[in-house]
Amino acid sequence: MIIQNKEKGNKKYYEEIMYISSNYYIFKKRPKTKVHSLLKVFIFYTLFFLIFSIVFLFIPNMYIISVICFTCFLIYGYLFIETNYKLKEFLKHNNSLIKINESGIENTEEKQVTTKLYWEAIEYVIINKYSICILPKNFAYFAIFINITAKKQVLEALTKYNKLDLLIDNRDKYKLKAHH
Repeated sequence: MIIQNKEKGNKKYYEEIMYISSNYYIFKKRPKTKVHSLLKVFIFYTLFFLIFSIVFLFIPNMYIISVICFTCFLIYGYLFIETNYKLKEFLKHNNSLIKINESGIENTEEKQVTTKLYWEAIEYVIINKYSICILPKNFAYFAIFINITAKKQVLEALTKYNKLDLLIDNRDKYKLKAHH
């Protein structure tokens, strides 16, 4: 099965895969983890450390904690800027081609790189809000990401190759809860 991965210019998709990539170890241990916007996480921590550095500045004998919080503020500010830059660069990427067959899943980016994971090397296939993440068992391999628009084809392929046991469906984590 061949899938045209429609990721070009998809900001929400890239934000999601950046969060998963930066929290890779968490998803290996707890694949049912909800994905957040990495940019929003950095903004939250940046503001958190800025507020604490200012608050501790006015408390006697807490100057060292204020300096530590301000240093963390600077670090998270830098990480926010770097992540924003990376996101802009990712948005320039072309769409990739996903091939799913009896041996595994392959991602080919036009004139760049090809990544292949054999079925035996795949730990999870995680369905999130904007992406499907193919997470390898071994950290030596790269994860493969597929746009959520290909969900139906991915589910068909997992069924066809008897690999539904790899599936972790997190879509219910993103549904709005009705208030009674």
